[in-house]
Amino acid sequence: MKRLFVLNGGAAVKPGNKSAYLKFDDPLAAFNKGGINTGDVLVYDATLKALAYDEVRNLQFSHAANEALWPKDDMYDATVIRGSNYLTETVDLGHVVPLLKKLKGNVVAIGVGAQAGKYKKLAVPKGTVEAWKIIADKCETIGVRGFYSAEIFNDLGIKNVRVIGCPSFYRSLKPSITIKSIDPTTARIGLTLNKYLSADYASNATKTNRMQRALIDAVAKRPSSRLYSQGEREETLAIFSTGQDKQNNIKAILTKFNLLGHPEAEEMLNNRMGAFFDIDEWAADAAANVDVMVGFRLHGNVIALHQGIPAIFFTYDSRIRELASLFAVPSIEIEDYLPINLEKTLERADFSKAQHVYRLNYAEYHRFLTENGLHHVLAKPVAAPPEKPLSTPNLVQVPHGVQEAVGWFRSEIDFMTGEVETLRNRAWNLETALRAANGKKAPEPAAKVAV
Repeated sequence: MKRLFVLNGGAAVKPGNKSAYLKFDDPLAAFNKGGINTGDVLVYDATLKALAYDEVRNLQFSHAANEALWPKDDMYDATVIRGSNYLTETVDLGHVVPLLKKLKGNVVAIGVGAQAGKYKKLAVPKGTVEAWKIIADKCETIGVRGFYSAEIFNDLGIKNVRVIGCPSFYRSLKPSITIKSIDPTTARIGLTLNKYLSADYASNATKTNRMQRALIDAVAKRPSSRLYSQGEREETLAIFSTGQDKQNNIKAILTKFNLLGHPEAEEMLNNRMGAFFDIDEWAADAAANVDVMVGFRLHGNVIALHQGIPAIFFTYDSRIRELASLFAVPSIEIEDYLPINLEKTLERADFSKAQHVYRLNYAEYHRFLTENGLHHVLAKPVAAPPEKPLSTPNLVQVPHGVQEAVGWFRSEIDFMTGEVETLRNRAWNLETALRAANGKKAPEPAAKVAV
């Protein structure tokens, strides 16, 4: 019997060990406590589909210091670390080091990555550095998701890495994919959002949220469009709740994006949203209801792309940028901060590069699993692995007329000016309250500065 131990699997495993899902007796209770990233479950699901083991056991990193949960010596043939953001300045894996030292056999990380809002060198915690050096000694290669991640490992003195992307891209297990064509005027749009992007997860939070607002405005006006929640709290609660609770969650979403009073957006949130905890069901729903996926969730887009459904990425952090570039997926960079013209974007998205590059990356993934001694079911590649780095953004170039651009930037400047005024008033009220509390005279109002 072939046994697999998984660090941070993060989900339940179906019989047959080929699918992952979140098991909830009460989704409302779970999401009232907070959001859950179902993209992580997709990564795990895709990993399981590629591997061939009779028994699979999970252990979360958060429980890795509990020796009672450790596998017994020689109990498992290999250990796999599910890919995620394990190279950051804020995550210390020092508590995992004793377990890593104890583990027998290969310890293979699949699709691990560095995380930052924008390109920079990372001051990785010492515990994390020690953990990855142990892992590097227990595998042939570490599978990293892009060239930024490979660079950070190199900075740590870890050289045995292979750039494979994310396992989720290969969920179909096919050595090639054919991306379906798009009719820009009638295409059914699948939309993915992420309301809380900042710090290490966005190079510019304001631009990211404003671009999402513009995308909601455009997509919601298509009656066939559909919004997918990837575990966001308010979106998922709005789907599973009723009555006033549902409306309160919808209002919270609209308020976040300054869309209160937008009838199409409100209607979409009420009637055209989906959230799935079973990855097979999520994929099937996208296949049945979406002609093209656009948005701000990596795996919310990949759930379409691996099935040959076109997906256009909005890039805003190191993870999205390196994966979109590695797979040559059509993308829009939020730092360009240009108006969204949905129909022109669909017209100009070129997926021919993505189809070609996928075959090369698949071959690299196949080589990675094989050289690390993992039992897998991947078909023989139809292309050779890449001879040189594959990392070129496939940006969608959309021409904008003068009137369209002026209208966009005028409305954005008006919004930003209002935000500055709101912050100024809050600061004034706080200063006044503090002085009153201390028995001091309130200061004279400051002269307004033109913005």
